[in-house]
Amino acid sequence: MKNKISVLMTVYNAEKFLKESINSIKNQTYKNWELIIIDDFSSDKSLSKIKELKNKKIKLYSLKKHIGRTRALNYGLKKMSGDFIAIHDADDIAHKERLKIEIEFLKKNKKVYLVGSWYRVINSEGKFIEYVKTNTEEKKIYENMVVNNVFCHTSVMFKSEILKKIGKYPENLVYSQDYGFILKTMRVRIPRIIPKYLTTSRRHRKSMTYNPVLKKFIIKDKIKILLYSSKNFNFTFKSRFFWFLRFSKALFDLTLTNILFLNKNK
Repeated sequence: MKNKISVLMTVYNAEKFLKESINSIKNQTYKNWELIIIDDFSSDKSLSKIKELKNKKIKLYSLKKHIGRTRALNYGLKKMSGDFIAIHDADDIAHKERLKIEIEFLKKNKKVYLVGSWYRVINSEGKFIEYVKTNTEEKKIYENMVVNNVFCHTSVMFKSEILKKIGKYPENLVYSQDYGFILKTMRVRIPRIIPKYLTTSRRHRKSMTYNPVLKKFIIKDKIKILLYSSKNFNFTFKSRFFWFLRFSKALFDLTLTNILFLNKNK
């Protein structure tokens, strides 16, 4: 019997892209999967769209109030039954062999707990923006991660056993919960990146990453992450230099955002 993969998807007002996103999991060449969908009290037609896709392998949990991405992810982790957990965002598209390639990598590399991949970026209309090709050397992944997240969250798969060692997504982070989670796994073992484009990430203003309303939270999360990284990891001279630049910029951006907010509300 093949190992089961639990695919975790959190949904909040994603009706436009849901069908395409879910179909990319249904069409995987690796067939032993379950899709756990956590609807975070969507106010659009997301819930009805999910219910239309009748499939015994899709399990829907509809929350009674909006709790935010981090807590929704942690809620979903409690519902997983697979030996491996894959993250898949509600507006993204998985390559048909994504699950197969990633689980084979993790089973072959016994000491690796988490893996991601290269990825493509498209806009809200599905038009190509860029290919993101990150360095896959273990040493470089570590050196880059202590300063900046090089993983696409929707490309991540990890062994469920790692949760016993590191716990859940850090709930003190509103925006960078994926970065914080991967850094927690990195304290156990350096994660890896497969040099193949196994997922397509959609970039649009409604996505959390590019929502200007969340700018202040994003900056605060950057500061928290950088402080965590500084306390828990070793730095080269180069990475420490870049850490200082990013931390200084984050403090400046937070100060500027606070000033603009005060002026706007006078």
